[in-house]
Amino acid sequence: MAEKKGVTLNTLARELGLPVIGDGERVMRWVASPEEATEETLCAVWDEKALAGLNMRVPIAAPEALFQEGRDGIVAERPRELLPRLLAFFIPTAPRRKGIHPAAAVSSEASVDAGAWVGPCAVVEAGAVIEAGAQIGAGAYIGADSRVGAGTVVEPRAVLLAGVRVGKDCLLHSGCVLGCDGFGFTPSPQGPVKIPQIGGVTVGDNVEIGACTTVDRGTLADTVIGSGTKIDNHVQVGHNVRVGRSCILCSMTGIAGSSILEDGVTLSVQVGVTDHVRIGTGAVLAARTGVTKDIPAGAVMSGFPARPHAEARRALALSADLPWLFKRLHALERELEALQEKKES
Repeated sequence: MAEKKGVTLNTLARELGLPVIGDGERVMRWVASPEEATEETLCAVWDEKALAGLNMRVPIAAPEALFQEGRDGIVAERPRELLPRLLAFFIPTAPRRKGIHPAAAVSSEASVDAGAWVGPCAVVEAGAVIEAGAQIGAGAYIGADSRVGAGTVVEPRAVLLAGVRVGKDCLLHSGCVLGCDGFGFTPSPQGPVKIPQIGGVTVGDNVEIGACTTVDRGTLADTVIGSGTKIDNHVQVGHNVRVGRSCILCSMTGIAGSSILEDGVTLSVQVGVTDHVRIGTGAVLAARTGVTKDIPAGAVMSGFPARPHAEARRALALSADLPWLFKRLHALERELEALQEKKES
């Protein structure tokens, strides 16, 4: 990736509204991690450990308390929060294209705003609406009666099947599939009988959905993803699920049908959620947690079945002692038998 034209610490700090320490005329050309930092890169640092071994000539963006004598940089009391702004400053925004590529297949009954872009080999079916500034990548599929909100980016080969409605300023990564049939069957003497899935999918504004993630359509009503929610790659959201606002769903998580995630829920890697449960506002589930019943708001849970995280950690620590405890139990049993034999004799 080409480097951005150099910018002084003074200019960068002014744009970010932050103070400078040291030589404000030093030119920065990129943002780098401590392992890759040079004298022309700015390094975001939030603890003393990251400073260990960092050349004194490397400028930093860090809390004032971390600045050593002779270190240049920008004072940022919350550098983790600053990092996205730094990266956005140095990485140029991709230009928005307009129009319909000659190799795209757009139905005459679809509505594509003049300010939107439909890329080569993309398909837009009848009744679909593509709003202003939306970007439909090469080979993407927009099904009948779907809607892509203003400013939303649909990356190449993403799929929105019929009746999917996506809000404004979303990012749908390559290979995600929205609106596939929910996994609904009813038993019969002849085997499982498919239940028609006639609902849709509704996605709010400013949502990100990762590559190869699937969001099933509802059986009757829509499956819903709330505004501000971020979904990682390889996540499965089942039919009729309702995900609240500003949730985080990490990779390889699976949510079974008709479950509800209230606002601000975090599901870490490989969390499994059974059907028809509710996870309360702000709850956090650690990696590989198995949810089999409702989770209260604000809870921090882990393990299978899910239990309070502190309790699960204690149980895990104790499990390491099981071989020793087993041997000790056998020893005590033998001692007890010997005492009983002695008493009987």
